Amino acid sequence: MSNQNFSIEIQGDSDGYIFLECPHCESEFKLNCNEFQSHDNEFNELFCPYCGLSANRDNFYTKEVIEQAKQIALNYMYEQLNKSFGNMKKSLNKNKYIKMKFKPINKINIEGIKTDDTVEEVFECKHCNNHVKVLYCSGISKVYCSYCGNDI
Repeated sequence: MSNQNFSIEIQGDSDGYIFLECPHCESEFKLNCNEFQSHDNEFNELFCPYCGLSANRDNFYTKEVIEQAKQIALNYMYEQLNKSFGNMKKSLNKNKYIKMKFKPINKINIEGIKTDDTVEEVFECKHCNNHVKVLYCSGISKVYCSYCGNDI
């Protein structure tokens, strides 16, 4: 069995931010696409800007992204099954004693993921100069940097 790599494209909002979700408190926040994907920012874990807890960066993808990844993998499996059974049908139908019928499995229609514009405020970390977009109520909320975990 071989590994198969897939890519998922998430379209950012008008400011270039994408939604992420904390695996601990399930709060949604946004990070700048360029900073999140930058090779200059090599990081394996993120911090939630709301609760401050950290986890592997792959655990911060939203439920929508995870569902789309499952659908892409399922479509790949359908393609492989269709190919295998199609080849089997061709080889078996050459035999005069055995005939095979096969109806291909239809793939799932996958729509792109778009991040909508919302009312979050952008904060810049003084320690690492990265940005996070969060819902913020003045005097009530404390905001942590998603990259270094420091208070913003």
